[in-house]
Amino acid sequence: MDRSTIVDLGLPGRVLMELAGAGTVEAIAARLGDVPGQAVVLCGGGNNGGDGYVVARHLVDRGWEVVCLATRAGSELSGDARANHDLWVALGGAVRVTGPEAPASLRHAIDHADVIVDALFGTGLGRAIEGPAAELIAMANAASRALRVAVDVPSGVDATTGRAVGPAFEAAVTATFGLAKPGLYTAPGAGLAGEVVVVGIAFPRRVVDAVGASYRKATARAIASLLPARPAEGHKGTFGHVGVVGGFGGKSGAGQLAGRAALRVGAGLATWVTPGDAPQRAPELMHHDLRDGLPDRPDVFVIGPGLGDDEAATAGLASALDDGRPLVLDADALNLIATQRDLQRAAGHVITPHPREASRLLDTTVEGVEEDRLAAVAALVQATGAVVVLKGARTVVAAPGEAPVIFDLPTPALAAGGTGDVLAGAIGGLVAQGLAPFDAARCGVWLHAHAGRLAGLGQADRGVLATEVADALPRVIADLVNGWS
Repeated sequence: MDRSTIVDLGLPGRVLMELAGAGTVEAIAARLGDVPGQAVVLCGGGNNGGDGYVVARHLVDRGWEVVCLATRAGSELSGDARANHDLWVALGGAVRVTGPEAPASLRHAIDHADVIVDALFGTGLGRAIEGPAAELIAMANAASRALRVAVDVPSGVDATTGRAVGPAFEAAVTATFGLAKPGLYTAPGAGLAGEVVVVGIAFPRRVVDAVGASYRKATARAIASLLPARPAEGHKGTFGHVGVVGGFGGKSGAGQLAGRAALRVGAGLATWVTPGDAPQRAPELMHHDLRDGLPDRPDVFVIGPGLGDDEAATAGLASALDDGRPLVLDADALNLIATQRDLQRAAGHVITPHPREASRLLDTTVEGVEEDRLAAVAALVQATGAVVVLKGARTVVAAPGEAPVIFDLPTPALAAGGTGDVLAGAIGGLVAQGLAPFDAARCGVWLHAHAGRLAGLGQADRGVLATEVADALPRVIADLVNGWS
């Protein structure tokens, strides 16, 4: 987008840099008000450093006392970065260039700053930070009183994966330019970025649309547009029927939670499918004996919660995969698929692995999945052909031919047994109401996360039961509808 805007359309890069720096200062002012203080801007040798000199100039114009601590002398800079360095100096701005070892006097300046701006490295960094830049980052991270602000991406964070190789700047606010970067919403980058503010830098809409999105971030407006219609003349048959295959043996709660969630998102009917008689169950759930085969009436099956790994579980999964109706595959179903080749037929269905289940499907480690979640979800789509919901603090939903969607909705309220069963049931309930699997997965993840947040209100995000998450789903849907009607 930079190249197309600057080279093809002729909008000078200097203009984009000016807008970036000015927007960063607006983000600072929005948090600290118009009362000026002391600022330190850490400037690197590339265009990120050039952004830093623009930030410094705009802060001075607002009355701030500013010093730039640079890792490169002005004579080593080029292009727009050099031009903005020279303008800063021409206006009387102070630049102190660090040597092989940053002197103690720099620590004094950093320790007494009200704002520290990180403009050392931008989006293209592919190595661990060393030398003076690493020392400046360490000093900045140790400063307790300053608001730490990153320019575009916190130095040391991979803009795509969120990985941090070596030292990384720990920002409270990241002003990122043009469009958000996926690495700001995946761990550990999300924790290092703090609050993310997207600063417009005049990319024309035509350029944005032509390049297209590599990833998308879920928003309330986008999710609201996916909610299934609810005609006033509808009845229980109108809104679909979910079959839940699971809750076998001593895990009956898992199957019931999935069925409860399916009904709570608006499905008209839910049938719990088990081998033999069901134990006592919620009155809203019907029951079907799996020994008679799969029931005919459900529009979609959620299979896996509390399924187990015995002969009955394997047979039930095989029957569902052979059936042809849409499936939401979760929990034990994924473990069976990972270990039995003849069950590896998830294409077109929805799978909802957490990192350990994903590691089994990919024959890797949990650490390998978490190191690059975006690569992991892409590998899962490639391997299975399914709509993949890679669960976690920031869930990612991906599907063949679609830009993966990142959900920046972390909540520890969902760190409780059974909440994954609720998610699987919610997605199944949305498929039953007519949503395509990819749409149902995106909508279900959003509703589930906000239901967890709602259930956790007043409880410090702890002690939340999975049933409470399921029961909060109608309120979340109502808020979404009322907010965007």
